[in-house]
Amino acid sequence: MAFLNYEYKMKIKYSEPVDKCYFTIKSIPADDFRQRNISYEININPNVTYSEGVDSFGNLQIIGREAEAHSEFEFTIKGLVETYQVSVQEGVNTSKIGMYKYPYGKCIPGEKISRFAKGMTGELEGLSDEKEKCIFVMNKLYENMQYEKGSTEIETTAEEAFANGKGVCQDFAHIYLSLLREYSIPARYVCGLIVGEGQSHAWVEAVCDGSFIAFDPTHNREITDEYIKFGVGRDATDCTINRGVMWGGGLQTQEIECFVEKYY
Repeated sequence: MAFLNYEYKMKIKYSEPVDKCYFTIKSIPADDFRQRNISYEININPNVTYSEGVDSFGNLQIIGREAEAHSEFEFTIKGLVETYQVSVQEGVNTSKIGMYKYPYGKCIPGEKISRFAKGMTGELEGLSDEKEKCIFVMNKLYENMQYEKGSTEIETTAEEAFANGKGVCQDFAHIYLSLLREYSIPARYVCGLIVGEGQSHAWVEAVCDGSFIAFDPTHNREITDEYIKFGVGRDATDCTINRGVMWGGGLQTQEIECFVEKYY
């Protein structure tokens, strides 16, 4: 068990005033088998009225509207989460996992991913359960991909990153999802934070023997008590931390700062 003190800060500057905007922010940790949200504080500038709710994937979210003209938008959330060193994230509702079983969005496999998956089929048949298969596939992916910051864009697909042979955590998660779904193992994308990294992180939760188990393909391991989960989805677009629609604004620059501090 550990306590993780965290802060996530996003600042957007516009070259021209924004007349009005609607925004959604998904950065509130939800409770599950391995984490408990103790407290959090939200600050938004300009000062706007907002509400908190839950999306169709069960992610906690902040929804708001700024009706006055503004040239900057800044959001900060900080809080305290208790985490546990357990494998199971939550039990599986079998009626709700169909959406995580089939190719979707940036995780649709192309020729290279499909060929790579077929090449492992024989070895996977000798493994006894889903968790062993997930670990085997993760190990193989780690051997064939290189982490390189800036090597891909936010819109890069799993197939494009795999063909390139390098990527960031989002790419590792998307490729891993593509591979697991090739073997009919339901799996979902996870967005959150991790101790020691000054940016958001991505990993995967796969269905193993009736429960979601979390794997981090970027680091080739099951997750530890140093991870904070913000949201889940079929791919990164379902749990993007910040998203908005605006009128005006011109060009924009975005700065993100975050940290996670662990103590017992």
